[in-house]
Amino acid sequence: MKFNSVKEYFLRLNNTGYQLMMVPMILFIYHYASVYAFTTRVWITDLAIVHYLLIGVITLSLISLTVVHFFVRSRAIKISVQTGLGLKLEQLGSVLMQRLIVLALITLAMPVGLVLTHHIGFAIGFAMLLVWFFLHWPTPTQVCSLLKLKGDEKEMVLSKGEAFK
Repeated sequence: MKFNSVKEYFLRLNNTGYQLMMVPMILFIYHYASVYAFTTRVWITDLAIVHYLLIGVITLSLISLTVVHFFVRSRAIKISVQTGLGLKLEQLGSVLMQRLIVLALITLAMPVGLVLTHHIGFAIGFAMLLVWFFLHWPTPTQVCSLLKLKGDEKEMVLSKGEAFK
């Protein structure tokens, strides 16, 4: 991920995160709008299959979230030993972009399940994953923590480059 300033770095991460979350949000809104506007077809009606599908999606989501969490932590540790704030931020930016993509794909599974089954469990799962997505939003504090930044580097990231102008 190329950037010219720390401010641009976070701007690009934020824009990517918002764009990635738009697809699950639009699908979720579409489902609820179509349910209230007209009768929609339920694709999967067998309650046992719906429950297995819900349990499967939740299980895969939890496993994926755990794997992504440990992947980001291990990559951040490797990146933090390198020299130069620009290089660290560039490499961590790629890792954080990958995390945002995976989180958006995991979150997308819930509205898809909701459209197919109309089961409220998928709506609750979507809300929980949405909260998880925004709790793991790449903030300056989180970047400092992941890279274990200290001193001027930490101040530069926390102020988004404004501290040394």
